[in-house]
Order: sequence, then structure tokens, then C-alpha cells
Amino acid sequence: MREIQKDTNWVFELEDDGTVLHSFPHQKQAEESSATELVGYNFFEDATGFDNISDFERHFKTFVRSRKAVETFTLRCSQGSEAVNAKVIMTRAYQTTSYCLPTGVVMLEIRGN
Repeated sequence: MREIQKDTNWVFELEDDGTVLHSFPHQKQAEESSATELVGYNFFEDATGFDNISDFERHFKTFVRSRKAVETFTLRCSQGSEAVNAKVIMTRAYQTTSYCLPTGVVMLEIRGN
């Protein structure tokens, strides 16, 4: 599980269902964690440490269903008695499957500030 902390930056590549395909910590955090430890897990069920994850998931699902190319919002992430404001940037990317069918991928950048 990864916590969104002040002054942290993460980039995630997620499938439309929230499964983590890739996880890229900012250089500062790269020394402290393994970026591959989240791959294969559901971002909203397994990969975050904040209490109001359902608000985040709602934004994500709305974005996936929309035709928007980019979505930016700020979310106050509650973690127990602490809260961190996180700027979230979601953008669409596409990958080709082995059957040459494009599948939707969402690039998700989270900046704790």
C-alpha cells in the first residue's frame, strides 16, 4: 500500500478497471520503494492508504466513461487524523493487445502538496 504524502509525486498507468499496469515514483521516492510492488493490484482497493478513496474512484470512473482526453482535480486525501491535498491529473493513453485491439489505459499523476 502506498500513502499519498506531502511533497510526493507518483505516476500510475491503470487499466479502465483500476488495475495497476505500471507505477513510477518520483525520483525522491524511487530510492524508498519498489515501483513494481503495486503492479497487478487494483489501485482503489489495494494500492492507496487514504480513507476517502471512494471519492477518488468516482472521479476515475466518470473520466473512464467520458470522452475527455484530460481531467485535473484536487482531492483532499484523508489518512487517519492527517489530510494531504493531492493534485490529480488523468490522461488517456492506448496500448495494443496481442490481438492488435486498442485497449484504454489511464495515466494518473498524483502530486501531494
